[in-house]
Amino acid sequence: MKIKELFSPHDMTVGPPWQRLMEFSVPMLIGNLAQQLYNTADSIVVGHYVGDNALAAVGSAAPILNLLLALFVGISTGAGIVISQNFGAGNREKLSESIGNCITLAAVASAVTTIIGVAVTTPLLRMLDTPSSIIDWSGSYLHIIFWGVAGCAFYNILSGILRGLGDSVSALAFLLLSTVLNIGLDIYFVAKLGLGVPGVAWATLIAQGISAVLSFCFLVKKLYGIKTEEYARYDVSMLKNMVKVAVPTVIQQSIVSVGMLLIQ
Repeated sequence: MKIKELFSPHDMTVGPPWQRLMEFSVPMLIGNLAQQLYNTADSIVVGHYVGDNALAAVGSAAPILNLLLALFVGISTGAGIVISQNFGAGNREKLSESIGNCITLAAVASAVTTIIGVAVTTPLLRMLDTPSSIIDWSGSYLHIIFWGVAGCAFYNILSGILRGLGDSVSALAFLLLSTVLNIGLDIYFVAKLGLGVPGVAWATLIAQGISAVLSFCFLVKKLYGIKTEEYARYDVSMLKNMVKVAVPTVIQQSIVSVGMLLIQ
């Protein structure tokens, strides 16, 4: 397979099933591992350059961040399923409508998450009995992440759209780029600028934002190639269908994170 073909829509019903499954699932597996590197990289950098309390502050935020990630991965899965149904059926009108509604869903989910996240961060950290020596750092880290959560939301949902079009390689490429950028910015903001714990939060926010913008630009270019029509931005029945598919995945993805919060 040529490199250009890897970054293009694939009809999953054409070719040997095992080959199509491997081409699609391996990038997703690598992507799931790469997603975990964000908080890990933040912890390593602040632990090395700032100290034990900074490491503990970032570590205490990990279950909350994993819960946030579970939410958007679940929504992404719901979006991808609806997209793949319309793409596989060759229904270009419904495909364009579903893509427009996915973007609407990303905007709504990020806005609601920002409002709720900023409001509950400090009470939640207190409920978790976070030590007073690190609660301010943990709070500032999470507040910055929640204020910039749109980058995470749009990246994951745009990735779901790409996977729905049979292209999991492009989604992986943007994630790996974001991960490398996050590590580089972590080191620069903490080691060079001395921003401490807020520095790694800003690094994550910027890296995810850039990844989301690049994913959007790439998707727009890709859609010209499959000749979709006008993009509806809001359709109640379609949004309900996406949410119906996403909710079980969100619950499944959240179980481990909720368990970690209870243990903590």
